[in-house]
Parts: sequence; structure tokens; C-alpha cells
Amino acid sequence: MIPTALHLSDAEISALLGTFLWPLFRVMGLLIADPLFGTRSIPRKFKVGMAIVITVLITPSLPPMPAVAVISGAGLLMIAQQLIIGMALGFIMRMTITVVEMAGFLISTQMGLGFAMLFDPQHNSQVPTISRLLSLMVFMMLLAMDGHHLILSTLIDSFRLFPISPEFLPRIGFRQLADWGSKMFSLGLLLSMPVVGALLIINLAIGVMTRAAPQFNIFSFGFPLTLLAGFIALYLSLPSFADGIIQLYREGTAMMLTLLKARAG
Repeated sequence: MIPTALHLSDAEISALLGTFLWPLFRVMGLLIADPLFGTRSIPRKFKVGMAIVITVLITPSLPPMPAVAVISGAGLLMIAQQLIIGMALGFIMRMTITVVEMAGFLISTQMGLGFAMLFDPQHNSQVPTISRLLSLMVFMMLLAMDGHHLILSTLIDSFRLFPISPEFLPRIGFRQLADWGSKMFSLGLLLSMPVVGALLIINLAIGVMTRAAPQFNIFSFGFPLTLLAGFIALYLSLPSFADGIIQLYREGTAMMLTLLKARAG
């Protein structure tokens, strides 16, 4: 038997493209901005292939797509909308890594290791050694607690909470995203407070000793003491530091869902 040719109308082709194309751009937006999947060490071809595989797997469980032609002004606007939504979700998780890096920068500056820089391939720039060390620890904790699975499950839930439609994110959603950034800044300061507070006491003690004994050589004694006290304080604060990072990830995933629920509000 000679197989008959498959005939598809323009509307059917547009619906088939929209079924896979719009979710693909939301997934790609998340992979671009997410701290784990969006790192520079992962090749771009692998990211695109992973986005296609994830889209094919989750498409059968997604809500029906809107009846909008892909090759149209509204269709192209929806593509940009899905890309922005995915990048906003990834940006929330990126902030959790930035909080730890900022805490490491503050600790390095107080310890006198601000000049000890290390190349970070993720940011393509020089970062303090303590920041790089803490960021690697955060990535290992993310993998240990199945954070990558949690991020992907939150992405799938985003299609249920905020289905693909011509409607854009409400203004309150972007306001919540900005407030989340300011909250992350304060959390970064809180993470660095144990070490910074201990080093502040050490520096005050060295200042009093220098005032009491002018012949005291602060450069030969103060820097090693500050460095040793900083490492001891960092070692003692690591257990609470790990608890704070786990709490950051939980709040980050909760914020991702809150951003999508802003549509209902």
C-alpha cells in the first residue's frame, strides 16, 4: 500500500507550533538565568537540547494553548512574554547565589583577603577567594538537597499557576521581584554578620593595643591575627551558614510561586 500524504492546514500547523514553541521559550528563559543550569561551563548546545527535551516531556500535561497564530504580532509578543517569565523565575534563584557571594565579599574584605582574587568562569570576572569557595559550597548543597529537581518541578507548576496566554505579568509581580532583591541584600548582610562582628572586635582590640603601646607593630602582628580569627569565625559559623542557605532556597522557590500567583491577585 502506498501511504497517503499528510495534509495539514495553516491553522493546524500554527497550533502545533504554538503547543511546543511557547513552552520552549519559558523553559529556555529559566535555563538562561538559573544559577545551576545557566552557568557558562555548560555548553549552549546542551542547554538548547535540554530545553527541547524538557518541553517535549512536559507538553502533554500542560493546559490548552490559546488560539493565537504563532507568526503574528500577538504570537511574537507571547514568545517574548514567556522568555521574560522564565528569566524572572531564574533570576529569583540567581539571587540566592548572589547573596552568598556578597557575604563572601564582605568577609574577604574584613579578613584582609580583598586582594586575593580568583577567576570565576561563571561571571567571567575576578572574585574574592572566599566568595568562590562559598558559592561552590552552595552549588554542592543545591545538588545534595535535589534543588535542581525542585527548580524543574516549580517550572512545571508555573504553567498551571500562570498558563500561557496573551496576558502579561501584572505590575505587582515586578514589584514583588524588586522587593525580593532588597530582601536578599539584607540576608547577605546577616549571613556575613557572625564573621564580620568577630573581626570587628579583633580590629578594635588591635586598635586599643596600638594606642596603648605605640611601638606595637600592627602590620607584623595585626594582619596574621585578623586572618586567623577570620578563618576560625568562618569555621564556627558554617553550620548556621548552611541552615541559612537551605532557608534561602526554600524562600526562593516559594517566591517563584508567589510571583506567578500575583496574577490571581
